[in-house]
This record gives sequence, structure tokens and C-alpha cells, in this order.
Amino acid sequence: MYTEADKLKENKGLAAIVGSIQAFLLTIVAAFYLLWAGGGTFPFANEQSLARSVIGRRGITRVPSRRAFLYLGVLLLAAAVAAFLMGGFSEAYSKSKMVLAPLGLFLAAVFFARGVAGILPAFERAAPEQPFLSLNRRLYSPFCVLIGFGFLFLVLSLPNWAYRLR
Repeated sequence: MYTEADKLKENKGLAAIVGSIQAFLLTIVAAFYLLWAGGGTFPFANEQSLARSVIGRRGITRVPSRRAFLYLGVLLLAAAVAAFLMGGFSEAYSKSKMVLAPLGLFLAAVFFARGVAGILPAFERAAPEQPFLSLNRRLYSPFCVLIGFGFLFLVLSLPNWAYRLR
């Protein structure tokens, strides 16, 4: 017999896996942004290649602001921590759901918006530089949508939350 408690345990285990994977992926992306904020260009050959691959504005030859990379890196690390906590590691803090649920919904909306906006023609006209355009279509936008789904799943997996939607 498959009870309600079994469903919650299964959902909790899957949420821990999704939260950990999502936190790991966001930490890797944040590490790249922090590396670029420090002046590194890995895995790109030089600053122009970095700018053309990550920013993609027409005629770009230099990274406009290392500070922007720093801000994005820190924000991505914060999102990684949120994913980790939402994955079931927040149980020590019983009141954390009141913060994590709205934060998770906000992060899901942000990542969904970036993923969907990235495939719109207006976005592609604003950032037509190659290889950004092809990387955005194949990697950046799908990754953002996937992370958005992950955050939505994690919000619905928070204890005493998902069962209320039935």
C-alpha cells in the first residue's frame, strides 16, 4: 500500500537530489563569473572571445564591466545556496519555508524569463554576435529554463506545501 507518508518521503528524496544538482551547477556557473570578474578568460582564448561568447552585443571587443561579472557571480552563488536549502537541507530551520517558498518562486520566474527571452527575435537582434547567438540557443537559454523548472519543483517539494495544492 502506497500511503501519503511514502509519497512525501519519495518527494523529499528527489528534492534533495534536484537541490544538490542544481546547487552544484549554479556554483560552477558562479565560479566562471567570479573567475571572469578577476580578469581570467578561461575557457576562452582572450577577452574579445569572452565578450563575444558571453555578452554578444554587436561589435563587442571587450568585457564592459568586471564588476557586473562579480555581481552575477555572487547572485548565482546565492541562488545555489537557496537551491541547496530548498532541497531538504533547511529542516533544521523550521521557519525557513516562509522565506524559501517566495524566494524559490522568484528565482524560478527570473530563470524562466531569461530562458524564454533568450530565444525571442528582439533579444537575438540585440545580441547577434557569434558565437553568443548559437551558444545562447543551444546552451544558455535551455539551461536557464531547466534551472527555472528545478526551482519550481523545489518550491512544490517544500514540506507541508505541495499537498495543499490538491
